Amino acid sequence: MALPARVEIIPGHDVVARLGRELPAPATITITCLPHHGPSETVDLAVELAALGYRAVPHLAARSIESKQQMDTFSKRLADAGVKDIFVIAGDAKADAGPYAWSVPLLEELAGTGSFRLGFAAYPEGHPAIPEPELTQLLLKKQEYGDWAVTQMCFSAPVLSDYLARIRADGFTLPVWAGVPGQVRRTRLVALAGRIGVGPSLKFAKRSGSLLRSVLAPSSYDPTRLVGSIERSGGFAGLHVYSFNDFARLPGAS
Repeated sequence: MALPARVEIIPGHDVVARLGRELPAPATITITCLPHHGPSETVDLAVELAALGYRAVPHLAARSIESKQQMDTFSKRLADAGVKDIFVIAGDAKADAGPYAWSVPLLEELAGTGSFRLGFAAYPEGHPAIPEPELTQLLLKKQEYGDWAVTQMCFSAPVLSDYLARIRADGFTLPVWAGVPGQVRRTRLVALAGRIGVGPSLKFAKRSGSLLRSVLAPSSYDPTRLVGSIERSGGFAGLHVYSFNDFARLPGAS
């Protein structure tokens, strides 16, 4: 049975119009919060998409939030717009803009409002700045405040399945969404990889000849086989599709 899907987008000047043409409401759309545009643009877009009938899931990067007052304003705007889910990350800003140096304090504060279901990141292929077993300890800490997790982008169903089994054995019980690429043009995948943290997955791909040919094919990467393998493996709540704003070739989200 096909898994439900959420589609991740990057804010841009024409993104709303393109979504309307290629992936209409009520699709579930998650909105990145990259350092160069910050949380205000993410919240603005989430509110706009919610008004158009989308199930909007904004990403909030802790290090990019300037103050508790700003966070309170974001929280009220999102709740008033009918947004039900927020994805909380530490973010890639080089310096903290305000009081949130990492994701857990922000998760704790948002959980206290009782207004949102909260998601956070999981790392099947590790994290460049956080060693194991600290990553697992952090995941279990986030579980105290959150409601679901999303994995970093991964090109291997066995890696995802092994990771899910491992964290379940460690006591992680929340739903996990498998992070997968959409059917993205090769040139766009490579160009944007560094901007949204796909580096570890591409390095993994380079360690496998057949996988490398799949990912770096002459035209585009097709995730059909990967998605099928994830669905057959079972255990995941759904697919978190990294679209790179390439909506025309995505399956409809649910």
